[in-house]
Amino acid sequence: MLLTHIKFAIRVFLKDKFFSTLNVLGLALGIAVSIILLLILQNDLNYDKHHANYKRIYRLGGHLTATGIDRSIGRSARELGQILKQELPEVLEVVRANNWDHTLIKYKPVGGEEKAFYEEDIVRTDSTYFDVFTHEFIQGDPKTSLTQRNTLVLTQSQAKKYFGDGEALGKILQVEDALYTVTGVIKDVPPNTHLKFNILLSRLIDREWFTQGGQLSSEAFWNPDVYTYLLVPEDYNTADFHAKFKFIFDKYYKSFGDQVNGKYEPILERLDDIHFRSALEEDEPHGNLSYLYAFTAIGVFIILLACINYMNLSTAKSVQRSTEIAMKKALGSGKSSLVLSFLTESIFLSFVSLLIAVGFVFFVLEATSFNSLIGKNLSPDFIRNKTLLFGSLGIALGIGIISGLYPAFYLPQIPTISALKGTFKNRTSSRVLRKFLITAQFSISIFVVVCTLFMQDQISYIRNKDLGFDKENIVLLAIQDTVVQQQLNGIKNEFLQNPHILSATTSYNVMGMEMGGSAMWVEGDNGMQQQGFNLMFVGDDYFKTLGITMASGREFLPGPKIDTDNVFIANEAAAKLMGWKDPIGKRVKWFHGKEDGHIVGIVKNFNFKSLHNAVEPMLIVKSREEGGWLHLKVKGDLPGTLSFIQDKWTKIDPNHPYEYFLLDERFNDQYKADETQFKLLSGLSYVCIFISLLGLLGLSAFTASQRTKEIGIRKVHGASTPSIIYLLYKEVMILVIIASIVVIPVSYYIISQWMSNFAYQATLNYFIFLLVGMLALMFSFFTVAFHSLRTARTNPVQSLKYE
Repeated sequence: MLLTHIKFAIRVFLKDKFFSTLNVLGLALGIAVSIILLLILQNDLNYDKHHANYKRIYRLGGHLTATGIDRSIGRSARELGQILKQELPEVLEVVRANNWDHTLIKYKPVGGEEKAFYEEDIVRTDSTYFDVFTHEFIQGDPKTSLTQRNTLVLTQSQAKKYFGDGEALGKILQVEDALYTVTGVIKDVPPNTHLKFNILLSRLIDREWFTQGGQLSSEAFWNPDVYTYLLVPEDYNTADFHAKFKFIFDKYYKSFGDQVNGKYEPILERLDDIHFRSALEEDEPHGNLSYLYAFTAIGVFIILLACINYMNLSTAKSVQRSTEIAMKKALGSGKSSLVLSFLTESIFLSFVSLLIAVGFVFFVLEATSFNSLIGKNLSPDFIRNKTLLFGSLGIALGIGIISGLYPAFYLPQIPTISALKGTFKNRTSSRVLRKFLITAQFSISIFVVVCTLFMQDQISYIRNKDLGFDKENIVLLAIQDTVVQQQLNGIKNEFLQNPHILSATTSYNVMGMEMGGSAMWVEGDNGMQQQGFNLMFVGDDYFKTLGITMASGREFLPGPKIDTDNVFIANEAAAKLMGWKDPIGKRVKWFHGKEDGHIVGIVKNFNFKSLHNAVEPMLIVKSREEGGWLHLKVKGDLPGTLSFIQDKWTKIDPNHPYEYFLLDERFNDQYKADETQFKLLSGLSYVCIFISLLGLLGLSAFTASQRTKEIGIRKVHGASTPSIIYLLYKEVMILVIIASIVVIPVSYYIISQWMSNFAYQATLNYFIFLLVGMLALMFSFFTVAFHSLRTARTNPVQSLKYE
């Protein structure tokens, strides 16, 4: 029986190639997008789940408050880890991890050329790392690989980078100024993990400056600096940990906490919850569940659009198929047999579409830059990825059933007698449903396009907004060598001899990168009080080079050792926080300082972080010794000047690989996630529009063919071609206008919620609603006119003969 239905489905498919092609294209696009979104979901929802004990691993962060300070951070004090293991028997193992970036690694093979690279993903950790986390070893022993000092473990790709296909164990790598022995090679770390690394270094070093007379200072616990992971028993109740931590707080935290009016609440985050559910400050960006929900919803929308196309075309063609259905019923086919037959048609069509969709997925993921665009490494491996294989089959089956469900139950209800007489017409309910579905299609498409254009406006706004400093054409060079650092004044003067280099300065901080901060003593209304500030350490001419404007007071005086001790410049946000009406001369002191410093100037606010954040209070200090990053302001002939800078810098610092970056590019990196989501949403919007127009193309072709005689009669009575096209388009036009109106409140709400993630927001351009509505009308008109024009131009004699 089933085989008979399949054979019939094939005949129907081949009989009406035009409508079958439209359906297959729409369904294939829907399935392809669904498969790609399934891969994205699988990647994001499996974050950190490759570790066998992920349900038993917790990261320890904390909520730290003190006078003028309130922070929730993912790090904890390195001294805390071993204390927890000693004091709490349920803590089975502890791993601490401290990440390094931009670290110089060198390898000198015997008789070969030295290799040197700056590495960004280096983690220093404890010997217990592989007792807690799961990694597959290619070389070495996980139990001993990190037990000795100055040993390291490489990922497979990193080992190949330095040693090619040769043996890695026992080789020596120079990490900055220390030598490390390779004791292990593991498979590359999956990209969907929050703790990324290419190199693991052994042995975290204790912070000796927090030890007084051989005793650990309580202050150490108030200075979190490492990530701490705890391995606990299965089904561990974290409430027990919080209850017992009160004892640890009293024993280790309270002494210094009483001095600063401090409180500390531990926060335990299970490993697989960190990516999406963590609200703590950390180095690795968090995932965004809102985006995941949004793309899942759009994936569902696209599936619905494809299903709607099939339902619309199937019910619209019911008049053509009415005789066929009546004959089957007259020959004894029951309702259940007819339902199964029509469901088989839609499921067959869906699986044909699946084959095309799989090809499309392979093309997108393997032959385009899609993976680079979204920052993931998605692979369409249907053989080894069973979830993907069965998920894709399930999607195709589900789409086939959903698409065919309404036609399968609607078509068998066609009256046999009227169908055989040729008098059957589509029911009013069928026409109403079709109008509703067309409206829904355009509502979804218009909604996605409107949201895409609003996102484009916001991203353009944050890229072009005045930040309070000039980030354009500023070249940054890392100052890696102490000899170079001691000669910086002369080096800056050498660069300034080039007419295209307008200014040069140094800073230990970079706009858009982590600034760091500290608790300070500052003068308030009631004397000196404790307050936390962001801190920036700069050299001479920093404000000039970055185009930062003074609001009052003066800049730092130029020259070495001048204004380097207890002299501060604050931003307007700091002055506002402290309520300073006349800030010049206000006292400021380092937390452990013995002498009062003072404010000499106030700079206008500038956005040193992304525009997701408001400008935070900051104190700017002139460095005792210039270093960190050399900033060069360039004007005109950027390529030629970059070449000059490279030639000069490689001679100045021949001991380090040459690297540079442009400040504007680095600053805009903060918006990569937003731009990725925008580009992905933009691509999905094109798919929505295309599927909607495919369905409309089929319906307009069918409608035009059904009204051929009517059009012939109207032409005989003098109707013009434009009036006939309008007649056929009028109904669609009304539906598009309704769809445009319906989406206004929904899209306004959604985009308002998204824009609330930014402290600085573009003004909503309400013209976008009108623009998208007009575009929808235009595209729908041309789609309908494609077939209507040919029908309207047909000779009335031929039209009147049409059956």
